[in-house]
Amino acid sequence: MRVVYRRVGRDSIELEVYGETHTILNLLTSYLNTKLAEGYSAYRVEHPLKQDATLYVNTGGGDARELLLEAVRSLIEELESLRRKLDTAAGKA
Repeated sequence: MRVVYRRVGRDSIELEVYGETHTILNLLTSYLNTKLAEGYSAYRVEHPLKQDATLYVNTGGGDARELLLEAVRSLIEELESLRRKLDTAAGKA
């Protein structure tokens, strides 16, 4: 996956994401939208056969870049926790 900053502001960010579509971006935008009191997070896939998308985050006042980085860190931690629980349930611990 390759990410390119398209536009960066204090409370908004727009990223071009190459090599990924709905799998990661749906998870990320859903998570961000639960954390945002104001603003929004969304993504757009231009064509269903291309693995390219645009991610939009608008915090409505906070630091968009920091919120995005915090969301990615939190998702990694939650997914690692899920992996450990699945390993334990499967007897691989």
